[in-house]
Amino acid sequence: MKKNPRVSIIIACKNTAAHFEKCLKSVRSQSYKNIEIIVVDNFSKDGTYEIGKKYADQIYQKGPERSTQFNYGYMKSKGDYIYRIGPDYVLDKDVIKTCVAKMNEGYDALALHNRSVGDSVWAKVRYYERESYRNDDSIVAVRFMKRKVFKAVGMFDESMVAGEDFDLHNRIVEAGYKWAHVDAVENHIGEPKSILEVWRKFFYYGRTIRRYHQKNTQISTKQLAFFRPSFKKVQKELLKRPHLFIVFWFYMFVKYVAGFMGMIAGPPKSLKKVKG
Repeated sequence: MKKNPRVSIIIACKNTAAHFEKCLKSVRSQSYKNIEIIVVDNFSKDGTYEIGKKYADQIYQKGPERSTQFNYGYMKSKGDYIYRIGPDYVLDKDVIKTCVAKMNEGYDALALHNRSVGDSVWAKVRYYERESYRNDDSIVAVRFMKRKVFKAVGMFDESMVAGEDFDLHNRIVEAGYKWAHVDAVENHIGEPKSILEVWRKFFYYGRTIRRYHQKNTQISTKQLAFFRPSFKKVQKELLKRPHLFIVFWFYMFVKYVAGFMGMIAGPPKSLKKVKG
């Protein structure tokens, strides 16, 4: 075990200039310094690539979707550990330090808590949704892992846009690798500001969720259920705020209808020729 292992932070992005600089600044400000930042941009047209060039150690352009982008970034990386974050994540300063310390306890992969941050009512209901998943083993996906583990399980399934992180996690568990939750927080600042944004996001995810369900039928049936046991954790808090309680369940309704309509529409053209 290396005393000061290198960590490769790999970020797949597309047209995320609104949040990207905050994300990259938070990575550059990490208390753990032996890192490399690898950005794989999907031919953005809003200045995302130019922002990435200011902060990244390596930057590339690749498509068609984030699974392919991340796999490409992995192949360009040199870290002992790899860490996947989104371009709209802002990390607490000790996130990587905490993860490395936890890995030194003998783990192969780690799941971090993803906290929704934002002023819109939709960001607030997303906050409660994500808080309900905290330390829940039934709906979880590791993000920080040994590079050899990522390679051994076959990397990300490039035919997926939705559920690709769950699919990877399931394969890591099935292979017998040791994983754990770690007490570190990723702040997700790219939350929807309108119900139309909610619809567009989950319609798009719905277009490839069938692939995840087919590969992981038993666990996905529980994960994709409308009423999840984990919601019990936040219902008392929501009931103290009747307005948010109503909006939360309206959000869930829109999310599932959009996902269902996406399933009917089928995979985007960019993925129809990709075999998982």
